Amino acid sequence: PSKKGKLLVLGGTGFLGQTVCKRAVLEGYQVTSVSRRGTPPSSSDASTLTAGFIDYRAGDARQKETISSILQEGGYDGVVHCIGLLFDDASGLGTLNRFVSGSGSLPDAESTYDSITRLSAFNAIEAVSEYASMNQKSDFPFVFISAAEAGWPDMAGGAQIEQYLAPEWLKRYLSAKRQVEAKLEESSDKLRPIIPRPSLIYSLDRPASYLPVGAFFVGNKLGLPFV
Repeated sequence: PSKKGKLLVLGGTGFLGQTVCKRAVLEGYQVTSVSRRGTPPSSSDASTLTAGFIDYRAGDARQKETISSILQEGGYDGVVHCIGLLFDDASGLGTLNRFVSGSGSLPDAESTYDSITRLSAFNAIEAVSEYASMNQKSDFPFVFISAAEAGWPDMAGGAQIEQYLAPEWLKRYLSAKRQVEAKLEESSDKLRPIIPRPSLIYSLDRPASYLPVGAFFVGNKLGLPFV
């Protein structure tokens, strides 16, 4: 039985979302996961170790009603937004998501940073704000997983790095992240924004991540900026 209440994880079958769901269960939460896939890949340990403790739902967070209808069931004490993709279809690198995505899914023409990241998060923020108001909850926790690079403008030389060296797809990726951060801060009268900005997220049980992770570690040891 749950010790800490209910947690809604958006994107709970993705690379990061699976880990968030598993950790939340271990911490004593009753977890509801929402994703277009519904259940995690059969090869994932999440499908065996915590299957009995996570309520997996199939739904598209780009539709606000998907989120609102689940929240209306009541009892939720927090929301974690883990939906995202590293390479959208327009980046020309979409096929690489097969290796970096937890679900192994490939983006279609409608899977843009704006629709997957910004729209799904905006819908969630609005739905959760309404839920908090109706249930007279204040300071309701809303976790949005951003990216370390979203903070580049706050670093010396960061704006110039982004303007002149960042590829176009990365600029669009960061724009979507920053719009969500701003929307969350505007909603702080009802929600408690929690915005981690992690760098490259990896797992040693995913060999495909070894090359980029190794490059990051080397760059960091050499003192390269923004690594």
